[in-house]
Amino acid sequence: MAPNALAFLQSYAFPGNVRELENILERALTLAEDNLIRAPNIHLRKTVEPATLHAAAAPEPDMDMDDRTMPLGSYLGNLEKEAVRKALEQTRYNKTAAAKLLGMSFRQLRYRIKKLGLE
Repeated sequence: MAPNALAFLQSYAFPGNVRELENILERALTLAEDNLIRAPNIHLRKTVEPATLHAAAAPEPDMDMDDRTMPLGSYLGNLEKEAVRKALEQTRYNKTAAAKLLGMSFRQLRYRIKKLGLE
């Protein structure tokens, strides 16, 4: 692996799991010339920019982290529900676009919508 390819991989946030890394490397090796993986051989999916994620998941002003009195799990569940709801509203309930905005697959979003009771 070329040093620039390694640096490129290290700068990626990897929202998936180890299988995602394995698949990325297998594809890169297939595209590589002389069995040397270079940065242009590595195709990474785009991640959500922190500003976009923050805008979609920002808590309401009255939900200050220091003032919360509910358990962490419930608090995070409420944040997730609000982020999904806002993404759906922002995309006019286009689930494919909302999933892209949230940095997840369509199937993941469908599961979250059902889990959070937003159907």
